[in-house]
Amino acid sequence: MNNELVTVIIPTYNRAKLINRAINSVLNQTYNNIELIIIDDASEDNTEEIVKSINDDRITYIKLEVNKGACNARNIGIKEAKGKYITFQDSDDEYHKDKIEKQLNNLINNNSDLDFCKIEIINNDKHFVFPNEKQRKSISNNKILDELCNGNFISTQAIFVKTDCIKKYLFDPEMPRLQDYDLVLRMVPKIKISYTDEILVDLYTQTDSISNSPEKLKNSIVLFLKKQYDLNDQQKTTLINYLLNSNPDNSLKYEELYNNFIVLKNNYERLNYDYQNIVNSRRWKIADNICNKIKK
Repeated sequence: MNNELVTVIIPTYNRAKLINRAINSVLNQTYNNIELIIIDDASEDNTEEIVKSINDDRITYIKLEVNKGACNARNIGIKEAKGKYITFQDSDDEYHKDKIEKQLNNLINNNSDLDFCKIEIINNDKHFVFPNEKQRKSISNNKILDELCNGNFISTQAIFVKTDCIKKYLFDPEMPRLQDYDLVLRMVPKIKISYTDEILVDLYTQTDSISNSPEKLKNSIVLFLKKQYDLNDQQKTTLINYLLNSNPDNSLKYEELYNNFIVLKNNYERLNYDYQNIVNSRRWKIADNICNKIKK
């Protein structure tokens, strides 16, 4: 079996009550040639005490003086990594014991740059598996990028990637949400992807998670719409449709979108944006307003 060093990166902020589970799920892997880099994003609880109480020389603990978000913390971990491969964990989630072993083997067997696995999202008594059945069908038909434009199914914790590859891209620290989605949309068109069709991560949703913030989602959608991804016209149209549909509670008004919608405004003809199909639905009234302004 391959015995290359694998780096696991955990960003954390005020997760003293939960981080033990995440750490132990990494240290107890069947594949043990790992380094675990924990980036403490200026926690105000006793996270440092909890981490330093764990006696394992594979752990590197870095505490930041100023809180700058998980993306910045992950990027620091990537730059510090000594492993040939990198995988990510969050401080409130749990790896299955063979996660690293199985993804490493699958990546090597497929000669890929990035491998991703299934995850199970656990919200109290509700359980959801991603990728879902429709997404898995697209994956099996080699239409990963097409399906990604309908929504992300490659969570950060599911990623296992070559270090020299991820260092070329990094996470965008300006994105308050959807960071993993932005990352994979930038990477997937340019690298070789493989998929491990097993649930290897349990992801627990927390009430104070940034993924529960509508305002941060709104801001992320605006940032997304300004970006240029290496997609064909149909993929761009699909992505724009998805992002508009993700607008939380319609709180993102069309005036805001119009003022920030750089991609659509500057590239309307090139994108071949099919707004007529969109506005046939009541949910796309916002797109109708945008497109009518752009046409004038």
